[in-house]
Amino acid sequence: MALRPVTVTQLNEYIGRVLQTDPLLGNISAIGEISNLKYHSSGHVYFSLIDENSKINCFLPASTAAGLPWQLGDGMEIVVRGYINVFKKGGTYTLFVRSIEVSGDGSLAQAFQLLKERLDKEGLFAAEHKKRIPQYPKKIGVVTSETGAAVRDILKIIQSRTSMVDVTVFPVLVQGDGAATDIAGMIDYINDNFSDIDTLIVGRGGGSMEDLWAFNEEIVARAIYRSRIPVISAVGHEIDFTIADFAADRRAETPTAAAEMAVPSDMELTEKINMLKDSLLVHLENRVAGRKLRALQYRQELDVLLERRLAEEKYKLERFRLILEENRPEKILDKGYAMMETEDGQVITSVSCLKSGTRYRIRMKDGSVTFTMDGIVKEEGGAHEL
Repeated sequence: MALRPVTVTQLNEYIGRVLQTDPLLGNISAIGEISNLKYHSSGHVYFSLIDENSKINCFLPASTAAGLPWQLGDGMEIVVRGYINVFKKGGTYTLFVRSIEVSGDGSLAQAFQLLKERLDKEGLFAAEHKKRIPQYPKKIGVVTSETGAAVRDILKIIQSRTSMVDVTVFPVLVQGDGAATDIAGMIDYINDNFSDIDTLIVGRGGGSMEDLWAFNEEIVARAIYRSRIPVISAVGHEIDFTIADFAADRRAETPTAAAEMAVPSDMELTEKINMLKDSLLVHLENRVAGRKLRALQYRQELDVLLERRLAEEKYKLERFRLILEENRPEKILDKGYAMMETEDGQVITSVSCLKSGTRYRIRMKDGSVTFTMDGIVKEEGGAHEL
């Protein structure tokens, strides 16, 4: 007996129910490379998962895509978990993705590079945003595992370098599920509640790329970027680079190097102070010697000026002496002239100054004559007796 025909829609609905109730297809895990990746404006992500011989269309809902710690890219090898569903209108089946894991170091490196480029374009790594690490901090915060080797190394180095800095350890997960959220949340918590902390050291010891991945997640980079407290990243070994390194204000090659970078050495400070003291003494001695030399030069220049001025004044004085010598009244007497004076030595220059009956003196070159004035003759256009 033939079955009654069904509509295409009914057929697709039936196939969908069969697929969804299949124990394998309802919770499938598949590995492959991403192809034809498309980020939709709604936040949903569409791509194909391919291998050497086949492909399957995948749908990643926006809610799941928003929680990914890295950006997807074509050619990235991933492991997806989800279920098979039928798109009734198109009659195609799709793998609805519940979770994604990156598979292999190559794909992890690609995810790292994609996130790095995106955050760099946003300015999270910009040099002008970097904060200066305090040269002489009073309190250091360390965000790391409380049981790892990193925290022991950091505390050991700080204690060996100085006794003037307080250290507070803020324990967090540094790998595995929830580690990135734990680290980012702790950075925010410290910024909100510990205004006395000068510097944060954020990091962990070495490990594989997967072990360090928490420090490659966007949530950690953004927490470091918005931190008002300067952050030193200290993740892994010298060759390890993480997104946190680029977002931090300074990158240390190791946790030990971070501790050395964060605090000054008391011994080095003492040596520096002594060097500055010696340099200051030399500088002062040089300044004193320089001022003495300048004073000596000024004195020599002053002596020269004084001698020159004295010579000029002597020359002027000699000229005045010669002029006075040439014009003194006594020198005229040598030529046969006489000079009439009152008894108190005032020179008579005009007959109008004479009075009858008054005693006067006439001076000549070899003596003087005293007499009493009897009469005066004044010449004004002709002589006459007064």
